[in-house]
Amino acid sequence: MKYEPYRATSMINRLRHVDDWFWASYTVNPYRGCAHGCVYCDARANQYGLSEDFEETVFVKENAVEVLGKQLPRLKRGVVSTGGVCDSYQPIEQERRLTRKVVKALAGHQFPVEVLTKSDLVLRDLDLYAEASRQSWACVFFTITTFDEQIAGRFEPGASPPDRRLEAMRQVAGAGVVTGVAMMPLLPGISDDDRNIEDVISRVRDAGGQFVLAGGLTLKEGAQRQRYIGVLESHYPQVLPLYEQLYGSGFETRGSYGPQLLRRVREVCLQHGIADRMSRPVLPDDPLGLNKRIAERLFLRTYDLLLEEAESYRQWAYRKAAWAVDEMEEDVGDLYRQQGRKGLESIKGIGKGLSREIEGWLQSAEGTANDRLEVDHGQR
Repeated sequence: MKYEPYRATSMINRLRHVDDWFWASYTVNPYRGCAHGCVYCDARANQYGLSEDFEETVFVKENAVEVLGKQLPRLKRGVVSTGGVCDSYQPIEQERRLTRKVVKALAGHQFPVEVLTKSDLVLRDLDLYAEASRQSWACVFFTITTFDEQIAGRFEPGASPPDRRLEAMRQVAGAGVVTGVAMMPLLPGISDDDRNIEDVISRVRDAGGQFVLAGGLTLKEGAQRQRYIGVLESHYPQVLPLYEQLYGSGFETRGSYGPQLLRRVREVCLQHGIADRMSRPVLPDDPLGLNKRIAERLFLRTYDLLLEEAESYRQWAYRKAAWAVDEMEEDVGDLYRQQGRKGLESIKGIGKGLSREIEGWLQSAEGTANDRLEVDHGQR
């Protein structure tokens, strides 16, 4: 493993739309490259501008805090996610402490911050996340797909063992910081069985986790697919026909496999009283907080339709409506007070059916975060 200094010209990546799984508006990666060497990582497919050997050389963005100091004052506050591509708490962080400096800078500008990691090193910085949680919002969550040591060792060779991640999550929960697990990717024929899913969810619940987000494996052409299939050929040759059936030459599973998997996860989560989605953080002083809550409802409905295997056009209708509401500059409650349902229908992508649905949420305490709107019925 080699570590090279790197001078970044930009640190914050602004997402085109809010991430409706993790609720991030921005991403930050203190390091370029990752020593965890996870076999299934799709960053090898160059989707994120990384090279195929990104686990052999890690670039350290030594000027990260300096660049952030220039960028953050110009940005609207939103959730910043660290470590989504290259784990922010990979081994070099023990020495360089760059992620700690980045989180401190984000918290200093009162940006909500979240980190997804496979390392218990994050506990070193629990004081920062606890303080960020008090000032705005923070979430520290962990990728755990199995507690089978052999499977974890083969597919996540450089990461902390899953038991240590779970114990770290327990301590994060004890500090009052939002936490949970990304149970992704579940590997077909290897870790997607009911017993494994039940085991992970029950342990996360018992350790104080608030959610379990599940997802399947993507197999992208090139280095990622080649390396992953190579591990299957060496250790799990019996599942190769299943992969040919599920993927063929595509990068996502075909047919009902994906929705069925997510439905099974939802059922087990319900049985254990834990959410299968992460609640969206909305800051108390956010003037457009209601928009975010309504958009969250629309995003959740999109996910429900995915699980129901509804027609893709129906899923996209809700997703586009969610984006439209989320990105409005005017408070959707004010718009409804002034123009009634016609005002809602003026929002791009929202027709009569969706406007009635949103109207119902606006009129309910649940849909308005316990802030009932006064409705002028004469304007309907």
